[in-house]
Amino acid sequence: MKSLKEEIDFGKTFKFEVGPIKVTKKLYRPTLKRFEKWLNIIENKPYFNNFDLLLTGSFPNYINGNLTWKSWDIDIILIDDGDNTLESIRDTLVDLSRIALEQCDFYIDVYYQNRENVELNKVCYRGGIKNCKPYSFEKVGLAYAPHVKRDGRIVSNWNIDEEVIEGLWVTRLQFPSQKQIERINKGFKYDDEIYLRDYKKYFTTSESV
Repeated sequence: MKSLKEEIDFGKTFKFEVGPIKVTKKLYRPTLKRFEKWLNIIENKPYFNNFDLLLTGSFPNYINGNLTWKSWDIDIILIDDGDNTLESIRDTLVDLSRIALEQCDFYIDVYYQNRENVELNKVCYRGGIKNCKPYSFEKVGLAYAPHVKRDGRIVSNWNIDEEVIEGLWVTRLQFPSQKQIERINKGFKYDDEIYLRDYKKYFTTSESV
């Protein structure tokens, strides 16, 4: 497998729409340097101390040099104990995504969950997935968009329910996905999730864009 520094990605120009965010520009696969640029920006936002942000999906593998598949996005869960308003949750989700797309040239797949719902992730990330079937659990969260459009075509749908306030929907996430189980059955492992407040304590990079 190529090292992170050997992998070259020239990006691709898309018309990209998610919720209220619309860009037409060259977007890239996420790299450590792009991710850290985004993190450096959001760390200075007032909402950074009002929520926990959990880095999930395949990007922890990328950070650890263990990635055996490529992705066009980074998965983030916005978490609290129910002490933020719906308006604050919506606006934070939108800002996190907007900064990634407009300033850092990559897409972040971000949604909100109450902390008690995040506990279900441990089924996948603590080795228990062998006893699961696809869509064994339903995790309830909040999403700021019903779908993602690329070049005018819907490429990703959220399983949304009612709109709780304007621009914020209940989403029902089926977990673990068929894709996750297939990867693990092939011998791939999802590395442990990382809270962004802890990231700089353990990881640094000199990787170039």
